[in-house]
Formats: sequence, structure tokens, C-alpha cells
Amino acid sequence: MCGILGVRQSWLGRVTDDPIALVERARSRLRWRGQDGGGVVSCGDFVLGCARLAITDRRSTQPVVLRGGRYTAVMNGAITNARALWQDLRPRMLRRDRLPNDAWLPLLLVARGEPERLASLMGHHALAVVDAQTNRLWLSRDAMGEKPLFVVREHGEVVAFASTLPALRELGIVASLPGASVARFFCYGNTGSIAHTVAGRSIDGDGTNVSQQAIAAGRTVPSMGASVPFASALSAATARCVDAEPAVALSLSGGVDSSCLAAVLKQQGHAVAAYQFAAIGSEGDERSIAREVAAHCGHHLRLVDGGPEVLAALPELTRHWGLPLGDPSVLAVHAVARAAAADGVRILLSGEGADEALLGYQRHRALRFAVGLGGPMGRLWQWSSSYRARLWRAMWASRPYDVLLEVTPPGFRRAVLARGDEPLPLGLQWSRTSFERRLAFAGAIDREVYLRHDLLPKLDVATMAAQIEGRCPFLDGEVQSSAAALPWQQRYRKQPLRAAYAASLPRSVFAQRKRGFSLPLDRWFRTDLPFLDLLREPRTRQRQHLKARGLDAAIDRHRSGKADLGHGLYLLVAFELWLREQEATCA
Repeated sequence: MCGILGVRQSWLGRVTDDPIALVERARSRLRWRGQDGGGVVSCGDFVLGCARLAITDRRSTQPVVLRGGRYTAVMNGAITNARALWQDLRPRMLRRDRLPNDAWLPLLLVARGEPERLASLMGHHALAVVDAQTNRLWLSRDAMGEKPLFVVREHGEVVAFASTLPALRELGIVASLPGASVARFFCYGNTGSIAHTVAGRSIDGDGTNVSQQAIAAGRTVPSMGASVPFASALSAATARCVDAEPAVALSLSGGVDSSCLAAVLKQQGHAVAAYQFAAIGSEGDERSIAREVAAHCGHHLRLVDGGPEVLAALPELTRHWGLPLGDPSVLAVHAVARAAAADGVRILLSGEGADEALLGYQRHRALRFAVGLGGPMGRLWQWSSSYRARLWRAMWASRPYDVLLEVTPPGFRRAVLARGDEPLPLGLQWSRTSFERRLAFAGAIDREVYLRHDLLPKLDVATMAAQIEGRCPFLDGEVQSSAAALPWQQRYRKQPLRAAYAASLPRSVFAQRKRGFSLPLDRWFRTDLPFLDLLREPRTRQRQHLKARGLDAAIDRHRSGKADLGHGLYLLVAFELWLREQEATCA
């Protein structure tokens, strides 16, 4: 796991006469992602840089260079089928059985004239390979978008790329959020794709798959050939994820997905540390279920508790990521990652991707009723974000699934936000469509919006900031293909997991309701949080996107218990912290 960047020297010549020094400064903005080595290398018309988090050989470094400097590569992430590929690709001059680091694999594929095989690399990664002789650039990113990669083009040509926007900012490339992205943030808790154009320059953070000179915009589930049974695919993916030298641990929330991973690890003979986070003031019995699962599967349970103090990490995480972090559970994941890192863990498994592949969200069941009737009845419960209120509004909305994905109520947004751009619709209008068609549509939105722009950035930022590599077996290409091959009736409500692991886990695992990895923000924002003072400062109240009186009214409404607006207040704080970081950087 690393932070990577690259820039064309011919383009950079307009900015500086010392491109190496400038790229080194940009690389310094990536060191939070890796502190185990790295550097900057000039190759043809490109300068590549890397800040490396060593998972394999700590003596190895990046960028990696081959054939007298003709080929150079940088990579962030891991190639989980690296062991088999290394035996096939290992150069004769390198008489070693162990792969120094995974970045050698894409380098060797391009050097052997087989860049098309980059698309078949398994695991989570974003990488670049340069042929200095021809000045060709290959960029590749895993198809699910697990690892971040922001690509800058001028008039269609790639001029720079980096793992984060702050690294690009050091190169003089500043990204701003269009009005629709700001509106989307306060509605859904994420900004969506960073893809905007200014004077012929575009910044795209949403590309996937492989291309020469650019990134293809493919969105299909990766095909791994003939489909295998889901449980077999998950077992193989988990085995690939734990095939590593450092200590591997499990983020065990107590929910279905992580509990099934605990069962898979037991079947494979692994006893690992399992970390469970509980927020002070939260309700539920996931901790007791986590205890049952850990004891049943022979894993050592490590308890992590967190109260409002976890919010203190938000400014630092925002500074690292360069975008407002709208999912508050990033703080819980970060707390778990920090605890694991303190114990010497380097790799943390988690269950992201299961709900999207196996239609496991509560809102999927709501689609039986959310038929988009239209009419004034949808104006009720405008100040509530409860599941019942969202379901009611969705029943009458023209785009029901958009409503089910909202994290703030419409009454809050109308009161607090100044009139301006509306978030772009996530999906299509529907009425009288079949439940199957609604599920298919919802699954695509979950994968391309919620997973790609919320869950995966959250996991990446939270773990990398703690020097931990997060791995998600459910996002493996073979697992995703296996799930996609099943009829929806066999995927719905995670039936493959129930069929495969019900006998291997305590009954309580599958009897519980879906909760998610949430924080009790409603309760916390009724205490004396310093962040409430931030919202009341004149600097905040004068923002163009806010109505000062509406902001005061919303805070009072929440503090008095008239409405539960904790998530909305958190979004206001997260956005203000991002604005102040932008202002401090540009000053």
C-alpha cells in the first residue's frame, strides 16, 4: 500500500525548472500513506514518485526500474495473485523466490509486451508504468475502484496523476467542488465523482480498468471466466488476502459479513486478532454477537471503545484526503485501524462489498413499497431521517431510491442551505416496475455511488492514515462474478452466506437486523462538543452555502430534541473543516 504520483516534465516545465524537487514536495503530501521508503525517479518525459507502506520486503522500494531505466513503475495496493504471477514473470537475473514488492509485476508485464494482462491482475491496486523510450504511459486501477487515483488531462492528454488531491495541489493543480457536488454532499454524504473541467483541464477520480495514456471508464463487474460457487470463491479470495508476511487481523463488527469472514478464516486454520468497535452511547447487541463469533471461531477479540473524542481525528483525515468526509463511520474505522497498528498488525480484513453483491441492505427490502406514486403525501415527516420517514417519502417520490439513500431530511436542507444547485439525480424515475427491476437498478446505484464514493474512500483513508492495509475479500473479482451470475432470488438478503455459513456460526448472527457501522451522533451533538462552537463562529455563519438563521434554528431544534439532526450537523462540520483546510493551503 502506498501513495503514488506522476507528472509529464514537458507540462511541468511551465511551472518549474526543477521538476524533481517539485514532485518530491508533492510526494511529501503522500507520506501519511506510507513511511517505509520511496522516492522520485525521472523516466523519459515523466517523473514518478511513491511513498511506500511495506507489506512485503521492507528493504525494497518504489519506484521500481528495469532495463537500464527504460521501464519504471509505481503501484498503490496489492496484487493478491502475485505469488503465481511471480513464478511466471520472474526475470532470470533476479534469482529470488520471493517477490520484492508487487509493483514489479505490472512492470514486467509491460516490459514483456503484454500490457493487456494488466486488466487480469487480482486484488486492489492503482498503478502506472512508463516506457521512457517511447514515452508511453499505462495506468491501471482495480475494477471496483478500491484504491484512489486522480488523473489530470489537458485536451485529452494525461499530464499528471496522484493518489490524493493534496498531492496534485502541490503541482499547482487545484480541484474545486461544483455546486451539484456540494448539494450532493449535504444530501447523501459524499461528493460523487471529481470530474470537472477548467480551461481544457479535467480531473477525474472515477476511472477504472486499463488503458494506455488514460483510464478506461468501464463499470462492469470484472469477469474471471467460468463462475464458481459463491462460498468457494469467497474462500479462495480470503486465502489470497491472508497470503502475506505481516500479521493479518479482522475487523469484526458482529454483523453478518465480518462474521462470515471469521468462519472462513477458521475453516482455513487461521486464528487471528479480531477488532470490534463500540461507540459509547450506542444501542444494540453487536458486541455480544462479536464475542460469540470470536469464541466460536477461535479468534482473539480485541475491544475498541470510542466516544465523542473520536471526532478529534476528523481535521487530520480531511487534510490527508483533500475532500470533505461525509461518512462519520470513517472515525470508527480509523479507531479500529489505530488499535490494530499499535498491536503490530499490517493487514486488516473487512466485509465491504457484501451488501452490494448480495442485495443485503434494508433499503432493498423497502423497494417492494417504494413505487414512486407522486403526490403531496410525500411532504410529511420532512424533518426526520428515520427509516420509517424515508420509506414514507420514498413511496411518493418520483425517484424513490434517491430518497432511501438520503442521510439528511429535506426540512433540514431547506432550512440550513442557501438556494443553489440541486444534487444530480442518482437514478431513474419509476412506477409500476417489477421488484426485480428495482433491485437491479438499486444494485447498480449501490455499486457505482455508495460503494465507490462512500465506503471505499472511507476504508482507504481510515486505514492508510494508521499505516494499515485494508483488504476486502468480498470485492475480489471472482467473488463479484460469482454473485453476479446468481439469479436475484438466490442473492437477495445474502442467501449465499446464510446457506454456506449458518451451520458454522452462532444463530444470533443471522437473527439480527442490519445496523451498519454507525455512531450515535444525535446523542453526541446534544453534549458540549467543541464542533458546535465551530458552527457558531462568524467565519462559518458567513459561508455562501449556508443560511445563518437556519443554521441556528437547526442547532436549537436538535439540542431541544425536536428533531434528530446529528448526521446533518456532522456534515456541516466536515464541510467547514474542508473549507478551512483549502483556505489554509491556498493562503
